[in-house]
Amino acid sequence: MAIGRGPRPGGDGSRSGAVPVGASGGPAARLRQQPWTDPRLVLGVLLVLGATVLGASVVAAADDTEAYWALARDVEAGDPVRRGDLVETRARVDGDAAGALLRTDQALPGRLEALQWSRAGAEGALVGRADLVADGATATAELPLSVALGAAPDDLRAGERVDVWVGPSPDGDPVATDSGPARLLLEGVAVVRAGAVGASGGARTVLVDVGPDLDGATLARLTSGHVTIVRRS
Repeated sequence: MAIGRGPRPGGDGSRSGAVPVGASGGPAARLRQQPWTDPRLVLGVLLVLGATVLGASVVAAADDTEAYWALARDVEAGDPVRRGDLVETRARVDGDAAGALLRTDQALPGRLEALQWSRAGAEGALVGRADLVADGATATAELPLSVALGAAPDDLRAGERVDVWVGPSPDGDPVATDSGPARLLLEGVAVVRAGAVGASGGARTVLVDVGPDLDGATLARLTSGHVTIVRRS
């Protein structure tokens, strides 16, 4: 009597229930799928890159300042210009004033060792092109102004930049040359010396550098009207 034999190990896989290697949906197929081909991963990377570019664009658009030269220390008219006198700073300057200032990407008006300061300046002040002149070409004119108590900052000091306004006296006294509203007659001039505030409340003398181009009409208003000095920041 013949004894029947069952299928031998390693025979027909369809009878053993084993999953063929490489069958669709099997472990090998999942292993062959590369991570960077996953659409969700690609979409996430694109979103991160887009957010980064957008953020950089917003920051760049918000920074509308420019790089200017500023004074690293106090200087006096006639002092030689040294590299240590200049420090780079960023500022936003509007209007015509921007064109008069010296940006760091502009050439100096001459060789540094052949330049001197045309006027006094305080540490931190922005440098104008007219502030640098050839050695020996400094031309200054100092004008004393009589300033009433309360018409100028009490702590005003040499080297600061100020605007000078002239108008009618606040107590109603007539002004010989101008009875209209106050006028800005000197803009951004340097203080050479600021007299002390008198204990009795009288006027103080403030000496300012007006340069050589002061005209007679302006001088008449400055010497006959009520002077108010405004410190520039």
